[in-house]
Amino acid sequence: MRLLFCCFALSGWVLFGQSGISGAAPVTLQNGTPECGGECVTVDIFVDVTGLSGTGGDAGLNGFVLAWDLDRGEVFASAFPGMTPISNWQFVHTDRSMVGITDRVILVGAVADMAAPNQSYHVATVVLCGSVGNVNFTFVPSESSLGSRVVAGDGPGPIAISGPGLFTTTITTPFSLNFGIGISSWRLNAPAYDLVPPSGIIDMRDLVKLTMCGLP
Repeated sequence: MRLLFCCFALSGWVLFGQSGISGAAPVTLQNGTPECGGECVTVDIFVDVTGLSGTGGDAGLNGFVLAWDLDRGEVFASAFPGMTPISNWQFVHTDRSMVGITDRVILVGAVADMAAPNQSYHVATVVLCGSVGNVNFTFVPSESSLGSRVVAGDGPGPIAISGPGLFTTTITTPFSLNFGIGISSWRLNAPAYDLVPPSGIIDMRDLVKLTMCGLP
């Protein structure tokens, strides 16, 4: 839990968290909506605390560190935080260059929310671009942890994890976007690089999305 609670400390919060959580929260993965103009696949990450409880009542989620080993680290492009039911995670993930070296991606999120609900959380989405083929996710429990919601008057406590089995997603489209071409298309009508609404000329929003897509 050390990395997780460092995130809270760096945020400047004086925290007390729900402890004594009974049971374990399942972590699951599922294929999401394609990103980057359909060039990249996504994997949505969920943590479900439904039915868990501890001091202060029903369990809520205020932090996570979730790690996976990838068998094709070179295809990893980026990740972004989930929006349901919490949309204001302070979120970081392993830099793409390090994923290529270690074949491991770690997702970290933290928030101070005393009213965090007792339900399933969409905590993050991983974006994968590159050559066609399967990508396997192997959960790393020794590098993963979950943190309970903020509750005044009690020390922070962990939530046990029910880890997922091997998850496989498939890249079906060869990645063809090029950042240099995106820049040269600035203020032009270039449908392949029109990645963010509204449709039309390539603007800053499209270029920001292109940086998230990465350069496999």
